[in-house]
Amino acid sequence: MKNKVMNAIERHQMLLPGDRVLVALSGGADSMALLHVLLRIKEEYRLCVTAAHYHHGIRGEEADRDEDFVRQACSALGVPLAVGHGDVPQQAKKSGKGLEECAREMRYAFLEQTAQGARIATAHSLSDCEETFLFNLSRGASLHGLTSIPPVRGNIIRPLITCSRDEIEEYCRDNSISYVTDSTNNSDEYTRNRLRHHVVPELKKCNPLFDSAFARLTDGLREDDELLGELTQSVLERAETENGYRTEVLLSVHPSLQKRAVSAIIEGLTGSKPEQLHILNVCALLQSEGDVQVVGGKSLRVRGGLLYRKPEQAEEWSRTAFGGENRLPYGTVYVEMYREISKKKLEKFSQDLLDNCIDYDKIKGKLVFSSIREGDKIRLNGRGVTKPLRRLFAEMGIEAENRKKIIVLRDEQGVVWVDGVGVGERCAVSEETAQVLILSKYD
Repeated sequence: MKNKVMNAIERHQMLLPGDRVLVALSGGADSMALLHVLLRIKEEYRLCVTAAHYHHGIRGEEADRDEDFVRQACSALGVPLAVGHGDVPQQAKKSGKGLEECAREMRYAFLEQTAQGARIATAHSLSDCEETFLFNLSRGASLHGLTSIPPVRGNIIRPLITCSRDEIEEYCRDNSISYVTDSTNNSDEYTRNRLRHHVVPELKKCNPLFDSAFARLTDGLREDDELLGELTQSVLERAETENGYRTEVLLSVHPSLQKRAVSAIIEGLTGSKPEQLHILNVCALLQSEGDVQVVGGKSLRVRGGLLYRKPEQAEEWSRTAFGGENRLPYGTVYVEMYREISKKKLEKFSQDLLDNCIDYDKIKGKLVFSSIREGDKIRLNGRGVTKPLRRLFAEMGIEAENRKKIIVLRDEQGVVWVDGVGVGERCAVSEETAQVLILSKYD
């Protein structure tokens, strides 16, 4: 088995001379065998080997037993050990995630924190790959899902990836390696256990060399997946712009590459892996325009030949207006007061400037800068028509989620001025105006 491990390390470039390696040590046969093998090749690779054990707070006394066993084993072997504790059931309840998913996230977070840049060696075996493949197959996984567990993922390495569980247990017997057994592994309550106890044995009856056949299968699948990944990256590079991804490029490629590219786009824009339904829905939208909800309640939008993330709705906001500089959530407005202004001077103002001039004496009560509010309307100066701001913004092509970013100035009677629209007729300057507020907005 040592030779198999060394071949896997070399083939997948898992280790370099002088590396620091943190072994994820549960105390089971797989992780104990992994620790012993790495200690055997420690001198050859000039490795610094340490271990980490995570107590999930799930299995009560049995989990306490595992921790005690690992502590004693590492002490006997002279291996530095870090132990972490978590309350997985409480965190799963809080986050709404499944127990297994939450346990995995918390365990890997602990390992990454403990590793501090070192390689993390986990004890996933060929048998684990078989079970993962079958589980993913039953859920209709894509090619990437059928590649099962990768030998290397970032700084995580899996030196036992070509060794079966039978080989690992035989290695433990031959080398007098003690280990503990998780009693939940015997229960058919878990899908993985049912696959291990019932499905895999039947496949081995069909083909006694199933382990080696499966290893060849996943090797080929990983090579195909790697090639498609490179082609997908090329598509993404051609499609990407500052404002989104060009639908023309995405529509021009084979459906296989299109779905892979869309999957990568969804994950990149939302931070979460999409399900197949999300990918298909986005692909269907590429030929038209609109919004589609994807993972985590977030949405993507196709508009103007681009695919991009739909902006979040801006929140309502309000600030009291002051003379001088007013720093607001979506820009700055400078308010300048002219207490005495002549008709002659007003006549020299350009129309653009007049649109941002307010007759101070027509203001009712306190002035407030804010976002649009329900029922807001403005009588457009010189146009003789009153319009709700929502309709006005729609006519201006301002998308609904961006409308609360538009700065509105209001008094106790209603809207006085709107950025990009100008002053309402009620507070516009006239020949009788004596005092003027001039608004200047800049980002």
